[in-house]
Amino acid sequence: MTKTVYWSPMLTPLVGDNHWNILFIEPQRLLNKVIKDKSISEDERLRELNKCPAFVNLSKNIFFVENSLTTEFDVINNEIKYKEGSMTSEVLGPKSIVYGLPYVFFCEDDLEMMITSPHFSEINYNKYAMLIPSKFNISKWFRPIHLEMILINSKNRFRIEEYEHMAYFTFLTDDKVVLKRFDTNEKLRKLASTCGSVSRWWKDIPLIKRYDRFLKTKTNRVILTEIKKQLVE
Repeated sequence: MTKTVYWSPMLTPLVGDNHWNILFIEPQRLLNKVIKDKSISEDERLRELNKCPAFVNLSKNIFFVENSLTTEFDVINNEIKYKEGSMTSEVLGPKSIVYGLPYVFFCEDDLEMMITSPHFSEINYNKYAMLIPSKFNISKWFRPIHLEMILINSKNRFRIEEYEHMAYFTFLTDDKVVLKRFDTNEKLRKLASTCGSVSRWWKDIPLIKRYDRFLKTKTNRVILTEIKKQLVE
């Protein structure tokens, strides 16, 4: 059995002639990378890791996303002062930021997705910040996945290298997940923005109630119809 998960960069409205699709690298299956990397290892245990059921069952539906542009900045008086790169990010508080590469995922079948730090990858940004983990049902809610981070160094500095793994997206199912890309149009962007801003216009509402409203209003069907128009072959 397989489950199709639709994904897209959650592009901000265009500014001038710029279109930032080029910054969003396609999510990749972690297990494929592990098999490739460990197969050349001199360690026999690592070469056989892809045959371990305990590891494979956990890892088969974990995907990672890579950073596309080396970026370094300081947060000073709640403002970002860039030192290198221009990946636009946002300050949420004195010690919290949102890194500027949001993705969006959707599934027609019932499916939860978990966002965590890339714990099985060699990364350097964890010297500067911790990724805030989260989980929600991507068949019952449709919102941008903003990578929210807590700064942990005394200088409030953040740095992430090009191609560094930013996050893991884990799809909580025993079925094999197949990703399909779509292009976000204006209607989908507005629907995602509405769900993403729900805490401002519908406060203190638990996820289960949000899910119920999402389905009762057939918002899931509206989204799926638009996604299928926007598939990228």
